[in-house]
Amino acid sequence: MRLNEIFVLIDNVSVFADVGCDHGQLCKMVYDSGKANRILALDISDACLSKAKALLGDKAEYYLGDGLKPLGQIVPDLTVISGMGGSTILHIVGQRILPCLIVSPHNDAYKVRATLCDNGYKIIEDKVVIDNGKFYDIIKLVPGKQELTELQKTFGAFYERGDEVFCKRLTKEKAKLLTFKQTESNVKKLALIAEVEKCLK
Repeated sequence: MRLNEIFVLIDNVSVFADVGCDHGQLCKMVYDSGKANRILALDISDACLSKAKALLGDKAEYYLGDGLKPLGQIVPDLTVISGMGGSTILHIVGQRILPCLIVSPHNDAYKVRATLCDNGYKIIEDKVVIDNGKFYDIIKLVPGKQELTELQKTFGAFYERGDEVFCKRLTKEKAKLLTFKQTESNVKKLALIAEVEKCLK
């Protein structure tokens, strides 16, 4: 499900890169669709890259190493970085300004949005999806300037759309917070949720 949602956001490009490609499923979807002329599969794990090679054969180029470093001077037209924590994603992007970037962090989505928008990106899509009972953020960015509000950093740049999956996560998060000790941090988060709920009414 999450891979399908990421795939929908991938434009037709010349060079596509999947960082942390794992089994190569997303690369295969891109190849089969004809969305890219050149497909770059990257992973820090030789075992994972071997799975991708077994699936794709000569349909992709393979790079073993840390993040985007193995590409050298190659700059993909569209880069996907998913299946890892927010801090790892930010480490991989570093100070690079890529032509188009799709990220799906396992955690720290707030930090990812805030940092990337402070470092020369703007968000053009930001959605919540559910996969095997877990919620994930998928964020698409391009070079630009954007100042995010606290609500946008926390809940997504387009939280006001309030689609069904977004609302499910919001309800679940609120219920969980109400069972926790009411620390300053938890009270603040509940207040932010209340602000979002007002917007969605």
